Amino acid sequence: MTGALSADETDPDDDYRALVCVFLAGGNDSFNMLSPVSEDAYADYAEARGSIALPSSDFTALSAVLPDGRRLGLHKNMTSLQSLYSQGAAAMICNVGTLVEPTTVSGIKEGSANLPLGLFSHSDQQKHWQSSLPETRSPSTGWGGRMSDLIAELNGVSGVSMNISIAGINLFQSSQNTSIFSKTQGLTPGISYWNSTVSSLIARKAAATSILEAEYGNVFERAFANRSLDAIATAEEYRVAVENTPGIIGSFSSSNSLSKQLRDVAEAIAARTALNKRRQTFFVQVGGWDHHASLDHHPAMLQQLSEGIGEFYAEMAEMGLTDKVTLFTASDFGRTLSPNSGGSDHAWGGNQFVVGGAVKGNKIYGEYPDLALGSALDAGRGRLVPTTSVDEYFSELALWMGVSKSNLPLVLPNLSRFYSLDSSEPPLGFMNLE
Repeated sequence: MTGALSADETDPDDDYRALVCVFLAGGNDSFNMLSPVSEDAYADYAEARGSIALPSSDFTALSAVLPDGRRLGLHKNMTSLQSLYSQGAAAMICNVGTLVEPTTVSGIKEGSANLPLGLFSHSDQQKHWQSSLPETRSPSTGWGGRMSDLIAELNGVSGVSMNISIAGINLFQSSQNTSIFSKTQGLTPGISYWNSTVSSLIARKAAATSILEAEYGNVFERAFANRSLDAIATAEEYRVAVENTPGIIGSFSSSNSLSKQLRDVAEAIAARTALNKRRQTFFVQVGGWDHHASLDHHPAMLQQLSEGIGEFYAEMAEMGLTDKVTLFTASDFGRTLSPNSGGSDHAWGGNQFVVGGAVKGNKIYGEYPDLALGSALDAGRGRLVPTTSVDEYFSELALWMGVSKSNLPLVLPNLSRFYSLDSSEPPLGFMNLE
């Protein structure tokens, strides 16, 4: 019923929107991705980072100037993202992380701070980022899934879920009422012989169908058979929709894991009409960001991240959907400013970015922290306390997808600790919500 009400509150002329989560599993060292280039601020960065500091020439300055006069630069390998930022199609979200409530270093030292469970733990922090429920270690739903439950009725009838994952079952899209359609990257889902014209395979299909359609007295056997039939029918619906939709126009790198996943996302977006979708969410994941011993591969990974996103945005431009599709990054946590051997250790606040035609780009949102060790946000070893909560970050994306402000607490229960629903201003302001 709540979903139906949410659908009624959404402008019927607002015909399509999609949200793409790019999860950087392992904890991206985002202070070597987005770093100060102003002389004094860079000196603080270099001193704090020690042996893992990059030369200032490795960063390309962004046009925006922070309120305190500092200039930031994006890693020089991220040329596609730099271009999107300059075009106004990308924005940076600074020092964002999981928070139970606004937190200070003094509160942590005094023991009065209410902290996310399993802070600095990969498994816990991935759950917190994807669920936005930092006070539990066993969440059953993700914020994307709860959002989908509210807006699913904007879509037409289809066996294929509005939540499509190219990286397996995930918490972000999990919900009580809206399923996840999970597909393997690069492959059309389905049983390989199901549509074969070979007589022996036709017979095999008939035998399998007969077994699945039999009447079973055992509840588990019956449930397994029904779920199997549903999965086969859903895969077939997806295959037909994709095959009867004009293909991908642009090119995606065959050697870039993210590019290949985003190509599948573009394929599903192209088939949105055949799938009766006005709202979709997508989940893709790139691993390998846990650089404890060495950051030598980090620049190449940033380059692949940037290239994949650039290719995807170009495809959305070919489809005329840049203002209808928003991509955002998330990761376990930031990294310590101080080095951990040749790499960096698990930390807390970090930097993310958002890409899309509806993004108020060419700007930096949130508060980029002072990188000097021992600063007011330093909880030890350059573990920075976040100044922007994931709740604020995600709430703006949920509003853009069509969740009403009054329903935001159903998606992000902790939001009221950071943002007043009575405010006339958006949580951060990086999305065009008109």
